[in-house]
Amino acid sequence: MPDRREFLSLAGIGGGSALLGACAGGEAGFASARAGSEGLDPTARALLDELREIPVDDTHCHPITFNDTQTDPDQFVERLALSAFPMDRYFPAGVYGRWQAGDASERATLDAEFDVAATRARVLEQAGETVFLRYLVKELAAFLDCEATFEAVIEARNERGRDYASYLGALFADANIENAMVDMGYREGMDQAGIDRFKDAIAPSRGRHILRVDTILRGLMGDDLDLGIDEIETGMMAEIEAGLDGDGNLGAPSYGMKSYLLPRLGLLKPHFDREAARRSWDAFRARRARGEVPAADTRDRDEYWQLQGEALIYLHSLALEACLERDMPMQFHAGDGEAPRGIMRNQDPFLMEEMVRFERGGVMRMPQVILIHAGYPLIGQAAWLTHLYANCHFELSLAAPLIHHGMLRMFLEVMEVVPLSKILFGSDAYHLPEFYWLAAKWGRRFLAQALGIYVDAGILTRDEAVAAARMILHENNRRLYHLDD
Repeated sequence: MPDRREFLSLAGIGGGSALLGACAGGEAGFASARAGSEGLDPTARALLDELREIPVDDTHCHPITFNDTQTDPDQFVERLALSAFPMDRYFPAGVYGRWQAGDASERATLDAEFDVAATRARVLEQAGETVFLRYLVKELAAFLDCEATFEAVIEARNERGRDYASYLGALFADANIENAMVDMGYREGMDQAGIDRFKDAIAPSRGRHILRVDTILRGLMGDDLDLGIDEIETGMMAEIEAGLDGDGNLGAPSYGMKSYLLPRLGLLKPHFDREAARRSWDAFRARRARGEVPAADTRDRDEYWQLQGEALIYLHSLALEACLERDMPMQFHAGDGEAPRGIMRNQDPFLMEEMVRFERGGVMRMPQVILIHAGYPLIGQAAWLTHLYANCHFELSLAAPLIHHGMLRMFLEVMEVVPLSKILFGSDAYHLPEFYWLAAKWGRRFLAQALGIYVDAGILTRDEAVAAARMILHENNRRLYHLDD
């Protein structure tokens, strides 16, 4: 068995060759990787052949609209890149929407005042100069059977997009995705009919609903209603019960919940003190009535969230309690994410420890908590928290597929300490269906490489490696969410 230095060399860390070998030989190396498993060493190649037959459950993702049936390279990059998410925040409220919808004259007027087109071009130029995008183009070119240029890929995609439902179905079938745990908190305004259209398109893959506590609270805590904490709590609990116990989440049962609170507040310490929540919320309401509350995404965004922090943590604690009572998991955003909606410095997974413990009366009650997004870039923190607490689960989305070859390093780091039974596959797919496909495709590829390194090192047998892949790709998800069909 190799020592640590030899093992890291096998893994392609610190100058090793396994990672670099996957794309050696320039375009020829990439073509080989596209064609199948020829770019991998023999052990990883054999494992990947088996992993392709193992279905994937995507434990965190979003429904896809039919708004992108036709696109162009710039629009595609804008819809894909996290760095383009805050495009509208570069301008005063409403300006970018007007520019997008405007005719040539309206755009010229807005460009003269706000420099919209030039700002957008700068953002998209940088978003387009990534290894991720170059790799994506080569992979999609193989799938679409076209020349490996961005322009040719977009042209071929647009042709397939004439029957977008069929295109979605083909991507899901090729990726062998069986279940998608769909977070309904970000759905681009889709109603139940739109959600059903997406789920019909990906069949026989199953779309399973996840309830978002932030979405419920956004509808109850607005200044247009000006509700007190008692009314907010009552309304939230009614929606949670309808969503978790019935089909109140857009016409289908929910299998768990999701929270986006961590990147807004940072340290989350659960509490059940309604009076503390009332004082927090009443003070916030009074300042809001006087026009003294900053906007949620300005330079004072910390203050916006901290002013109502005790109320928000109280309400999220009640939501987690509802999951605990039903033995349902709750996803917590912990890593990656898009600025400025999420405050980057608040996303350290260690700030989730008190929620994971969920102590009350001196007892750690430990509900099923899923740290989504791999804690990226703080992978080690998320992995170690998952190692220490039996109820804490590690999930891979956004890191899969955005860090592409970095997934090999991630899998190796995670499997150092996280029980194989607690690693969940996910994509956080949004906007474009190719995101689902890439995550599943690259997830299998780099998982096969990582497991192959363990097999070659004598750490795992081949049968153990395949069993580990089954757990990560779908078995853990089905057990945690109690999926019987």
